[in-house]
Amino acid sequence: MNDEPRRPKLRYPPLHVMTIVGSPPGRASDPAASLPRPVMLCIAGAAGIVAVIVLAIAVRTSPFPDLDEAREHTTASKDPSAAVAPSNDDADDEPRAAAPSGNSRELRAQLSKEVRAGKVKEAAATLTSLVAADPKSPEDADVRADIVELASKAAFTGGAEAEKVFEVIGSKMGTRGPDVLYALVTSKGGSKAADRAIELLKQDDVRERATPATRIAFDLWAAKSCPDKAALLDRARTEGDSRALGWVILMGRNCKMSKDPKLKETLEALKSR
Repeated sequence: MNDEPRRPKLRYPPLHVMTIVGSPPGRASDPAASLPRPVMLCIAGAAGIVAVIVLAIAVRTSPFPDLDEAREHTTASKDPSAAVAPSNDDADDEPRAAAPSGNSRELRAQLSKEVRAGKVKEAAATLTSLVAADPKSPEDADVRADIVELASKAAFTGGAEAEKVFEVIGSKMGTRGPDVLYALVTSKGGSKAADRAIELLKQDDVRERATPATRIAFDLWAAKSCPDKAALLDRARTEGDSRALGWVILMGRNCKMSKDPKLKETLEALKSR
């Protein structure tokens, strides 16, 4: 028999354990917590896109439109390129430069100076005035040399000045015009000036102004084959000068005609002049 006293049984109040599932007492449940994760990601992405669009609109839209307009007007007023260009009517009303004036000697000196300085526009105007004041001026060898040089430079640059120079040479200088054209062909071969001179020397109106000596010299130059060159010997004998003489000598060498009786006769006639 056990004599130990009995211990009273302790009673504990019941424990309330809260799990992680559910909400704490007194707090409303979050509806978003029950949404699937992919849906949550889609919603977040859409919200981000909307935020970017709103930000872009805010950046592009100026909060001070009046200030921007005033700034544009100020910039335009400072930009020289924004100035209104004068109309063609105003340009036409401007006085044109007067044509060079003076006597033949003065104009010759002025032409030579401008040609050597490369002033094609001024030299073209001076040539026009010189030929008008003294139509015989191109008969001078120095003047012709200046005209040849001017024509070469004008043809290289092109434009209205080239047209003016070749018009004067081709139609205003009488027989000396074709002489200048022939000099361009033989001394400036392969250049734009030589090509232009060839075109003019093939025109009937220019050939009519040329002397017989210039025509036969050009025709001898233009002939390509030996038979074509030999066919010109009769004209060379009666019409040619020292220019034709040079081509006939080359004909004898290149075409192996040095012993040809007609060629010898032509050479003797040309050398006697």
